[in-house]
Amino acid sequence: MSEREYWFARRFPLSDGRQAFAPVNWKGYAVSLVFVSALTGGGVAFAWLGAKHNLFMGVMVFAAVALLAGAWFALTAKANGDPIRTVADYKKDKQQRV
Repeated sequence: MSEREYWFARRFPLSDGRQAFAPVNWKGYAVSLVFVSALTGGGVAFAWLGAKHNLFMGVMVFAAVALLAGAWFALTAKANGDPIRTVADYKKDKQQRV
């Protein structure tokens, strides 16, 4: 049985109360890029609708995009994140394999 491929890893050790994740795989970076692109698209829609004097609709579009993109990003990071190893562990392991 092969080892599971994680896209994200913990930024801090288990002893730390913070539970931040960071990408450690190209798929994790791709997920992050999609998230940033979605927020950028929502911001552009907000600016465009605001320029057309429809500010409320712009706010609603941006809020919906931010909510959906944020929930998708958080769920994807949690589902594909290594709950034990940290980013430093992955960097150390990568250096040992080279």
